[in-house]
Amino acid sequence: MTDALDGVREHYRATGLTERLKLALTVLGPEDKPLTPQQLGALDHFHTRGLAATADLAQLAGISADMSVLDVG
Repeated sequence: MTDALDGVREHYRATGLTERLKLALTVLGPEDKPLTPQQLGALDHFHTRGLAATADLAQLAGISADMSVLDVG
């Protein structure tokens, strides 16, 4: 069981995530200026497999471009 848990942890481990986010925020603008939703949207896919994972999950769920989806997670 431990081997399986270690495999899951390794799969979802995002190394350097804090540093990547800090760099991305620095590129978006100075610290003393508020960021817009459009700027923050670029950070929406800072997770394992990024946008590709989101697209795959949408396809698996049968979500199409003409549908509306509430993302609560």
